[in-house]
Amino acid sequence: MSGPRLPRASLAVLSLVHALAFGAAAALLPWPAFTVFALLAGLLALLHLATAVLAAIGAPARGIAWRAASLLALGFFAYFTYATLGSGLYVNLLYDGVGSAILAAAIAAWCVGVLFTLPLALWGIAATGGLLRFRSKREREHKAMLSAGIIVLAGFGVAATANGARGQRPLGVSTTVEESDLQPLAAVAPKRKMAGPQTFVPTPASCEKPPAQHRGATIFLSFVAIEGGSPEPIITCIQRPELEAAITAAQEELATRWDRGVATVDVVVRTRALPEAGPLLGSVVVRPGFEGACDRTKCLLPWQLFGLDAFTEAANVAALQAELGVTAASLRKRLGVAAGGFKGIDALETRTFWLRGDGNVEAVRHLRTGPRTLSEKELRAGIADAIGYVAANQEPDGRFRYMVDPFTGTVSNANFSVPRQAGTTLALCELAEHSKEALPAAEKSLAMLADLEQRKGDRGGIVHPKGAKKRAGLGPTALSTISFFGCRPVVGTKHDDTMVRLATLLLAMQRDDGGFSPAWDPETGNVITGKDPLYAAGQAVLSLVLWEASDLPKPDGLKDAIDRAMRYYAGPYWDIPLRDFFYLEENWHCLAARAALGTHRNDAYERFCIDYMTMKTRFIQRPESGIDDDLVGAYAFGHVFPPHHTATAGYGEALAAVIDIKRARGLDTTRDEETMRLVVEYLLRHQWRQDNCSMCTQQVRVVGAFSENFASPAIRIDFVQHAMAAMHHGGTVLGVLRGSE
Repeated sequence: MSGPRLPRASLAVLSLVHALAFGAAAALLPWPAFTVFALLAGLLALLHLATAVLAAIGAPARGIAWRAASLLALGFFAYFTYATLGSGLYVNLLYDGVGSAILAAAIAAWCVGVLFTLPLALWGIAATGGLLRFRSKREREHKAMLSAGIIVLAGFGVAATANGARGQRPLGVSTTVEESDLQPLAAVAPKRKMAGPQTFVPTPASCEKPPAQHRGATIFLSFVAIEGGSPEPIITCIQRPELEAAITAAQEELATRWDRGVATVDVVVRTRALPEAGPLLGSVVVRPGFEGACDRTKCLLPWQLFGLDAFTEAANVAALQAELGVTAASLRKRLGVAAGGFKGIDALETRTFWLRGDGNVEAVRHLRTGPRTLSEKELRAGIADAIGYVAANQEPDGRFRYMVDPFTGTVSNANFSVPRQAGTTLALCELAEHSKEALPAAEKSLAMLADLEQRKGDRGGIVHPKGAKKRAGLGPTALSTISFFGCRPVVGTKHDDTMVRLATLLLAMQRDDGGFSPAWDPETGNVITGKDPLYAAGQAVLSLVLWEASDLPKPDGLKDAIDRAMRYYAGPYWDIPLRDFFYLEENWHCLAARAALGTHRNDAYERFCIDYMTMKTRFIQRPESGIDDDLVGAYAFGHVFPPHHTATAGYGEALAAVIDIKRARGLDTTRDEETMRLVVEYLLRHQWRQDNCSMCTQQVRVVGAFSENFASPAIRIDFVQHAMAAMHHGGTVLGVLRGSE
């Protein structure tokens, strides 16, 4: 097992790489302090490190260390196969939709595990005498294969470095352009305060020269001018040899043509040629919110690509509600140029400023002017604006407009969702203190939800559309039940009979193990068995908890049913290896555990929620995360794709619940409160408000809403619902909202 027949340098390098990989995996991947994965991965890292050191110094004992590491790697691979594929198959059987996506992710993770375990382990066993100690004489072939592998990996590294550097063209413009540099432009701001059209321009700007080839300064101006006798938003490109000359030319242009409203100034600070990256890597080749795109002289600025929803074209993962990435075809179509790939398109980075009629110049990022102070006044104003958006976007029949485009004003109710309608209604009732618009909108929505009930005996289920011959789903029925119970303190007892029938159905839908069936047939009265719908189980538990806490009639078995549900979800439901790494969306269980603090405490259920949020907190971006300042406080899995505001808001809602739970258990919440502050500040920063909505449509109200993220402008009703609820409950547990409950 020792001597010259065993490799030295190659073994040392590979073992060191594996030691670093397994050490990082043991330290970073599981969220608990101690797990089987962390133990095995940590031991494997130590053995790989020992092998690397012994191989580097040429010690004969390197064979013993290598063999031990190889055998442990096979054992780790067996455990890892069970953990990943077993968990993936379990979730696939447990949940519709997202289950298949999790299984696919588990298979992908397993493939990565294969790469980091089997090749070096099998080689090590073969090189040290085989599994049964048979001698191998193929060292030369092994070395050749290893060298080839290193060359391939090195080639990928060189190619990646080359691609990362290719096409970078810093321009002759300072990247530290500040508001003071553009003060001459503000001096020509129109003094009259006149209502005008929105300032968003969807068409490309045309420059004299391609910005990527121009060696001087390029400035884009977007403002309202009188065109054909009426005010219209326009965009123009100004190019000069020096920045100062370009600013002077921009001042002359604005003095002549700027009629009213806010003007937008974009100073180009960098361009780069896009590589022909293909459909996969091409989806992230343009940075959303930071870069625009040019085909020679025709350019779309970063905020234009955002407003045109150009960054949701490459992939649509319906199960995860994720639309990701840009495509060459979509860029070229929006630029109005010939079809083709990414080659020939330049990305351009700009610094954006707003010029206001009062002479102020403000730096802008992602169409936002920066952080907002977390104060009671600011928080109440943001919540009131959100309520105002919801109330203004309610249809006569009580439905809230499902999707709104903030730039075109396009409204779509095509994918109307009862759970999101009910969740928004609940939020309005919980936040009624912030606006007089909340209760009328909530009462109108409750009447609409009550009208969707289909009855059978003493049970009732929610079916949309009204009167449809369809099954009543667990989610629509459970969340509607929550909204009725949650609104009862502020709207009165008018829906009591409906609430009891809905809650009675939920009780009947509970399985023997404590979980819940996904649907109910109103015609036959039969409960339909099947996979769990995501989110709905926690909503069902919360419904039963609220029923138990109310003064409404309730059956004798309600307490036992809640006990059974809490035991199941705190125990066998997620008692799989994946628990050490990841949970699905369990926010509603945290809300249920908080609601039960005064009536139905369950230690294991509370710990389930605390563990879940401990895992999720790892993904909150902090100042030290190295992420863009605008994204501090976001719930994000990395720096590649923009975080969704709703995921952050949902996290905030659950964190507020966990803080209450921890306080009830006598636990320290200092770190949680610090995180909560980051989350609420993030939401305030990204809300559409009156001072950042000059580009918004005037056809429908946008102020108060939240877009999906800074890569997609789409507003969905639950984006607003979760954000305003998180701001309210977060502000309450932080003590910012004095007097709120």
